[in-house]
Amino acid sequence: MDAKSKSKKSTPAPAADTSDKITAIHLMSITINLYATHAAKEYKVTPATKITVNGQPSQLNGLATGMDVAVTPAADGVTAATIDAKTRR
Repeated sequence: MDAKSKSKKSTPAPAADTSDKITAIHLMSITINLYATHAAKEYKVTPATKITVNGQPSQLNGLATGMDVAVTPAADGVTAATIDAKTRR
């Protein structure tokens, strides 16, 4: 009677996606959507910018819109020092 309801495991709600996302890729910059503020932020990309995708070294052309991304800004606040992107699993 009640055994069926007890054997069902409650599935936890999916974790909220709190990642920043790449929304646009330009010739010398990327635009991301910041989860915390839901605002767009553009970062310049220079030859000194270290880009990784899924932990592997990459180039600007290895990035794609919709990827989860973490950007570390350079001292000027507008240039990306590092871009760490991940593809959705």
